[in-house]
Amino acid sequence: MQRFVLASLLMLSSGSAFPASPLCASPEQGAMVQALYATVTVPPTFMGATTLGIPEAMLASALSGKQAVGTTGAGFAAVWKSLQEWEDATVVVLKDGNVFEIRGRIPGGAPSTKSQFYNLEQDGAGLSGHLRPDLLGAIYALDLPGAQGPLRGITFLDAAGEGIFGVYLPEGADPKPSLLAQFENTRAVIAGLPRVCG
Repeated sequence: MQRFVLASLLMLSSGSAFPASPLCASPEQGAMVQALYATVTVPPTFMGATTLGIPEAMLASALSGKQAVGTTGAGFAAVWKSLQEWEDATVVVLKDGNVFEIRGRIPGGAPSTKSQFYNLEQDGAGLSGHLRPDLLGAIYALDLPGAQGPLRGITFLDAAGEGIFGVYLPEGADPKPSLLAQFENTRAVIAGLPRVCG
């Protein structure tokens, strides 16, 4: 029994076991991610995570600096404020194999005075609802060469590393320069916040 415990401790200390955090990839997991994302067009992170059988945050943590930059869930307010500057966006919500897309501007909002919710402002049609920033584990800006053109957006992940929703530039050809500049601004906001992984 002592040999088994000692061997397990050695394996953990050598870094060959999976990390304790579902948000950060081990070197072995990172190598799997790099191999998958070394192709000309790559899958969105939620699809890549399913392919590799790891949480989406773990996959994002192993992408190169050009492809992804992430911060902790504590950066929600700064990131959400930046997203409100985008002229156009597509919000993607994945739930039990279903994909919901809401196109339009990102609304403002405010923390509830009665609960943990962040209440989005409702202004007619478009995105509205109630978010839980306190349950976020990570937020990543993604810039990937997708099959339909560049895939640029912000993905919000829970403490287990699973995707909750994403905010993307409209899919297809390169967006107009103002939209690209707005994405780059949000990416810079995330890059200036504390990192999820070392």
